[in-house]
Amino acid sequence: MWEPVGPLPAHVYWKRRWLALLGVIGFFVASGFTAAALAALPSDPGPQDEATTPAAHRSELADPTATSLPVTTLSDPAQPDPTLSVTGVPAGTTPPSGTTAPDGTGTPLAEGTPEPTTDESKRPDDTPRESVPVLETEPAPATGPPACTNDMIAVGAEIDSPQHTVGDRPVLRLVVVNISGQACVRDLDGALQEIVVWDRPIQNRLWSSNDCVNPSTQDLRTLVPGQPVAFAVTWSGLSSNPGCTAPRTRLPAGDYTLLTRVADKISGPTFFTLAPRG
Repeated sequence: MWEPVGPLPAHVYWKRRWLALLGVIGFFVASGFTAAALAALPSDPGPQDEATTPAAHRSELADPTATSLPVTTLSDPAQPDPTLSVTGVPAGTTPPSGTTAPDGTGTPLAEGTPEPTTDESKRPDDTPRESVPVLETEPAPATGPPACTNDMIAVGAEIDSPQHTVGDRPVLRLVVVNISGQACVRDLDGALQEIVVWDRPIQNRLWSSNDCVNPSTQDLRTLVPGQPVAFAVTWSGLSSNPGCTAPRTRLPAGDYTLLTRVADKISGPTFFTLAPRG
């Protein structure tokens, strides 16, 4: 059985037997290495508890398109905050009551800042006032009171207090009085009246009662000699521009000037100060 039998030389048959034996040994060696490698692989941990899975990893699992790199969105300080509505609050929001404004720095109001503002429409002011001395009263002509010329009236600018704090809402007033000796008629159209805040000295126009509200409405008044007629507005303390198209900013602490006008009749200056919020 062990001796080679066949027509070929004996060494050929021995060589074939050794090759077959080496093939069998190689097969078993390869099988052993494969089994060892499989045993070294980790077993399936199964579903993980959500509480022990990092939040970032959970988000990647939830969104297969998510990247593993964190993305941080930073606000661009160069971008202005949304333009405020005509009443000074962001469009679509309701001004909360009883809150105070932040300290003023003259910067655009941040989105979401609770910045309540008042209605900046001018309104008749019934604050009792003393009559102004005038010339001797003249009877009205038979055709009725004439139109008031600029020489027949005086226009004044008033503020409820010359000292305010940033964040206050000063009450500003326009006062017109007939200083002539006879009654006269003047158009006190809301668009012809204007209350304006300037810096001090008077160089930059900072706010006007006509920028955001106060549309034109005819208001013919018969002005009695010496009897002041006043209009008031509660100022929000914010800046404005014609048409209210620019972001409004809170005026910082400083010295300011108040001027008023009726058409081209301009008042003298009234000075006031905004102190820093403590």
